[in-house]
Amino acid sequence: MKKFFATICAACLLISGCGGEEKPASEKILTEAVDIDLTKLSATMVYPAVFDMIENPSEYRGKTIKIRGKYFAAHDPAKDEYHHACVIWDETACCMQGMEFELADKKYPPNESDITLTGKFDVYTIQKIDNPILLDARIVD
Repeated sequence: MKKFFATICAACLLISGCGGEEKPASEKILTEAVDIDLTKLSATMVYPAVFDMIENPSEYRGKTIKIRGKYFAAHDPAKDEYHHACVIWDETACCMQGMEFELADKKYPPNESDITLTGKFDVYTIQKIDNPILLDARIVD
């Protein structure tokens, strides 16, 4: 799966690098700062890519990830805290994967908003279960 994902990422980079207009300097900085840009993958490919991040978190820890999906917040009444996630559906919209995140500025959008964000991939553990999260995230669209 790792080789497959790496091959897909390499193909996306090759395709995106051909031709087109020159990007503004501010957009170049943002693009260069991202290690894995999931927004360039189709719905068919982004779902397994996120699944791989969830199943193999040590491979991605510390990398800057860019992701696009729907924002959902869930309240944990036991701790009186919210968990924020960017949810991505597969091509047929029958299955979904979510990536939890914490915004650096704590200014979360309305629930069910379409969002694109970047953040540092990390993992936190609850009851011996590793949970992936994007830390110091920011909404870029």
